[in-house]
Order: sequence, then structure tokens, then C-alpha cells
Amino acid sequence: MRSLPHAVALAAAIGLAAVGVIYGTYAAGGSDSSCYALLAGSFASGRLQPSSALVGEVPWPDAQKTFTPGGFAPSSTDPSAFAPVCAPGFSVLLAPVVKAGGPNALFYVTPLAGALLVWLTFLAGSALADSLAGAMAAVLVATSPVVLFQVVQPMNDVTTTALWMAVFVGLISGRFRLAGAACGIALLVRPNLLPLAAVAGLFVLRVDRRKVVPFALAALPCALAVLWLNANLYGSPFRSGYGSLGRLFGLAALPVNVVQYSRWLIETETVFLLLACAAPLVVDSPRRVSVWLAFGLATATCSVYFLYTPFDDWSYLRFLMPAITLLLVLASAATVAVARRVIEKGSGAFFQRLAVPGAVGLVAIGLGVMGVRTASERFAFAMHALEQRYRSAGVVVRDALPSDAVVLSVWDSGAVRFHGRKEALVWEGLDPAWLDRSLEWLRAHGRRPYILVESWEEPGFRSRFGDQSDVGKLDWPPKYEVDRVVRIYDPEDREPYHRGGRVNTEYRWPMLRK
Repeated sequence: MRSLPHAVALAAAIGLAAVGVIYGTYAAGGSDSSCYALLAGSFASGRLQPSSALVGEVPWPDAQKTFTPGGFAPSSTDPSAFAPVCAPGFSVLLAPVVKAGGPNALFYVTPLAGALLVWLTFLAGSALADSLAGAMAAVLVATSPVVLFQVVQPMNDVTTTALWMAVFVGLISGRFRLAGAACGIALLVRPNLLPLAAVAGLFVLRVDRRKVVPFALAALPCALAVLWLNANLYGSPFRSGYGSLGRLFGLAALPVNVVQYSRWLIETETVFLLLACAAPLVVDSPRRVSVWLAFGLATATCSVYFLYTPFDDWSYLRFLMPAITLLLVLASAATVAVARRVIEKGSGAFFQRLAVPGAVGLVAIGLGVMGVRTASERFAFAMHALEQRYRSAGVVVRDALPSDAVVLSVWDSGAVRFHGRKEALVWEGLDPAWLDRSLEWLRAHGRRPYILVESWEEPGFRSRFGDQSDVGKLDWPPKYEVDRVVRIYDPEDREPYHRGGRVNTEYRWPMLRK
């Protein structure tokens, strides 16, 4: 019976990793995912940031801007390069994986981080109460809708949460150097969670001030790495790709975020989270200092994002994942403690050994089923279908277009570079008067231009260029159509088509892992 909670936690960890592998998007196309993937590839090849040799050659204005893919901004430190909008630390962790296993290996990092998160949650719950509470917390984290939603995507949220759970487990177990190292890596991945490091430092100061220096020294290398990266990518150690702090944070966001995040939490995690408030009352006295640490870290996380720019989608609960995980640990510890007190009052020892695990198990199973159902309703298990167009379009660009192709794209510009291995010219930054001249210049210099747009982008392309360029009208059939969403046009097909020729559109369908 004692080994059962460990087996349950291990199964939950493996299960979450399996979800990430089986339902993973394997796509780098959105702003964040393409930012992490392209930057990781750049780091793996020994370069600080992605760049384009064409920037210094082309004659049109704002050349650097027109070659800057989604998720990046023109670099202020290198005129031919692009600085990431995302925090670069996650890509630092991905780089050795890409170096060893190739670009697609990075898609397995988040599922592995998910397994680590679940196991660390088990250790945290076991430390605050016992292994039964740890197993319950592990199951609830593994079935949390927002965790399931993020574990299938190549983003840093699951890794960030796992690192802060490592900090928490290290602190409450007295492994202060390990906690400090995890804290440093967590700040490298997401520097704006610096308030959590302050809470961790205050905890070390309270329990054993002699350990403050080892804790700080263990975190220092990664903290210095953050400053070095910022200086070399953005021109200042205290600047980031997201912009100024005053633009991102403000008290005006507080009431909006409190209402929205609270509603999303109740809708997805249920009122069970509120049981965390009972933890200081029912957890054994020697462990209550750890309970208050968990509350401190959770509060610090919420304080950061309650003041952050509001977003109108439930998936931004991903910002609160460190807090959600800690609250699930506290609620699980409180549940087990209350169950033991209630059942112990009117039953024998043998009944207690069966009734407490049985009652806790039923609650965990019920909440877990609800979590999986909610995640499914919110498309966590369909993200691979929703995101596959990036990968599929990139594969077509890579395999079907000539090696000298330059692809005019906006929304899929990151996918063109990462999956397609081709130059992406961002037409949104191109002066409308330069469309025809840019195509002519590319052909004259041995490059073959193509236009890649998603169906909903076509009106914007025509509106931008149609009055000044016949090519800008996009009034001929595409050469390729990918999953009925992405279309790839060859400008050289236009004149033959309008003279009566045919363009045989080739239809391509999802290629998730090719």
C-alpha cells in the first residue's frame, strides 16, 4: 500500500509526457513557438541571433524589417539580424538538445518537463503531508486543463513551472544550493518572475541565514547570463524584447485581470483550489512554514500577472501555472489532512488504512476526469490539428520549392524559416511601391520568389499591393494549397494564366511529423 502513491505519481508523470508526445503540435509557427525554435537553432549553430545575408544586399527601404520573421524584431546590435521578442533563456536550454538531436528534437523537451513537473509535485505534496497527498496533487496537475493545453506546445510555460517546483522542493528539503541553481535557471527562462526569487531568498534567510550565500551563488551564473543576453540582444542589460516595463505593467490592469483569471480558474480548476486556504489550519505545525512558502510563491506569481497586460483568452492561465500547481499541492494536503481527521474519529485502524486512500482517490479521480474533459472541450487534444498548417506549409516550402526560393509571408514567416529552411520576406513590412521591383531584384540575383499566404491574409495582401501591382492582385491559382488554409503562389504563373494557360494547383494535406 505504501508504494501505491509512488506508482500513481509515476503513472501520472508518464501519462502527461505521453500526452505531450502523442498530441504534440510539432510545429513552430506562432510568434512564441517560432521565436524559441529559431533562436535555439541559432544558439546551436554558434550564433547569437538569426540573421539574413540578404538584408545588406537588397535595395528596398527597411530591409531589416522585411526579413524579420514572426516572434522577432529588428536587432539593434546587428543590422543583419533579428532580436527575439520572447525571453531567450528557454532557447538556451533547447540549444544543446537541437545540437545533439536536430531541430525537431526540441519538441520533446516540453513533454519531458511535464513529467518532471508531475514528479516534483508529488515530492512537494509528500513533504507537506504524506505520499497520499503527493499522489493526489500529481494526478491533479497531470489532468489540469491548462497543463494539458501547454504540454503539447513547444513553449516555456511547463518548463518554467517545473523549475519553480524544483525551487520549492529544494527549499523545503534543505537543499539550498540545488534550489538556488533551479532558481537561477527559472529566471533565465522567464526573468519577469524575479519576485518569486525574492520570496525564495527571504525563506532561506528565515530558516537558515547561513545558507543565503550558497543559495545566491548557485543562482548567480544564470542571473548574469540574463543580463549578458539582454545586453547583446537588445543593447542594455535591463532591456527585453517585450518592451518597457511601464507599457507592460500597470495598476489599471489589476481589476480586469483579477476578474478574468478568477473566472478562468474556477471554470477550469473548480472551487477545489479554494481548499488551499485551509492548509495552514490543518497541516502539521512543523510543516506550516513550507505552507507559507507555497502561498508566498503563488502570491508572487499572481501579483506579477495581475498587473500585466490583460489578455482575453483562458489559455493565458499558463502564466499562473506555478501558482496553480502550488495551490493544488496545498489543496491536496488539506484534503488528506481533513479526511484523516474525519475518518479517524469513528473507525478502527484497519478501516482507516482503506477508507482514507479510498476517499482521497475518489476525489482525485473525479476531479481528474473533469479536468481531462475540460481540456478536451478547450481543444487541448486538438492543438496538433489546429497548428499543423505551420509544419505542413513549411514542409512544402522545404521539399517542393527550389533551394534558391525566397518566400513572401507574414503569419507563416517563422515556419518558412524553421520548417522550410528558406528565406522569408515579410511582405507586411515591404513598401507597396516595391513589390514588383523586389520580385525583379530577387530574380536578377538568382533567387526565385514565391508568395505564401493563409486564406484570411489574402484580402490584406491585395489591399496593400493590388493598386500598384498586378501581382499584388493574386488573381491566378496557387501552385500549392496546404490543408485548404495555406496557399503558395508562383508570380511567374500569372502571365501564362491570363494568356489562357492552366495552373494545376497541387493539394497537400497534413504532414505532422515528416
